[in-house]
Amino acid sequence: PNSAHADEIPIQSRMMTIADIFDALTAADRPYKKAMEATRAIDILQMEVNGGKIDKAIFDLFVDSKSYEIVKPSKS
Repeated sequence: PNSAHADEIPIQSRMMTIADIFDALTAADRPYKKAMEATRAIDILQMEVNGGKIDKAIFDLFVDSKSYEIVKPSKS
């Protein structure tokens, strides 16, 4: 935000950014959009990494650990 560099943003905020974007893309309980498949959400996050918008190391950990598979979105 506000053109802040990574070292100016707390690591917790960088981690939550990735989790929040993933959740927003894959959530099944949003009345204004359909849930996106996890693989598509990962592709979108990768584009953000490539554009320098999110932290590559944290994204790689998110993907490599498959932490996004731990909590499955509930179907409403």
